[in-house]
Amino acid sequence: MNKASAFINSEIFGRAAQLFEEKRRVLAPDVVEGFARQVVTRLAATTVTHRPLNPIQISPEGVSAFCDLLLQPDQNRRALAFIAARRDDGATIEDIYLGYIGPAARMLGERWERDALTPLQVTVGAGTLYALMRAVRAGLATNPSRPAERTALFALVPGEKHGLGVTVAADMFREAGWDIDLQLGHDLSGLTEHVMRTLPGVIGLSLSTVERLPELVQAVLNVRFVVPDAVIGVAHGGDLGAADIQRIADVDLIFDDVPTAIRMLERHKPIPRS
Repeated sequence: MNKASAFINSEIFGRAAQLFEEKRRVLAPDVVEGFARQVVTRLAATTVTHRPLNPIQISPEGVSAFCDLLLQPDQNRRALAFIAARRDDGATIEDIYLGYIGPAARMLGERWERDALTPLQVTVGAGTLYALMRAVRAGLATNPSRPAERTALFALVPGEKHGLGVTVAADMFREAGWDIDLQLGHDLSGLTEHVMRTLPGVIGLSLSTVERLPELVQAVLNVRFVVPDAVIGVAHGGDLGAADIQRIADVDLIFDDVPTAIRMLERHKPIPRS
């Protein structure tokens, strides 16, 4: 466990895994299955188009063994132990991410398609893979084109119609010296594409109703695949409380009002990339 913790961010891993478990308890099964399918698809696709710079020899049998342990009891502990052992063998972060996590996701998807696994099994395995992705990607070099500090993307959660609050917040942040990229009216695909183009280091999302929690979770999931180390905050309203969001969404901060949000983000600004 200590070896794995030295290799990946174990705090991020533990929280991301816990959030996926909570999703299974709180959200409808078909919604959670949709998240699992998205994780499997995105991880598999990412590692098809990227290769480790100095790949170690990773056998199909090794990938299969890793995939199998994701379906066993106590899969989170087993996954960390597996990574620790690969680290002892000389694997780099890129080897783990591109050589094991991605191919295991692809294998999960293939087994799912031929009904060799139940949706529950795939959901559990996908949750562990997502947590590993988050923890491992935290150790990878980030894109040097990332904007400097005191810049942020503000957007509505896909499906939200009321943009007045986030527009006012953007104006107040600008008065406080921030450069705000305000985006309204995007669907999930449009928001994800904008994040891919701009690589924001800080993202503020506006959510007004509990009915849009699944859309928030999906948006955050998509964003984490693009900018896994971004600081993501959510401004909530209506019948939502901070606890509702923190239970299932992989976000860093919850905003109750704009002055508080400014203070919180001043403390959490990303370090400028060289």
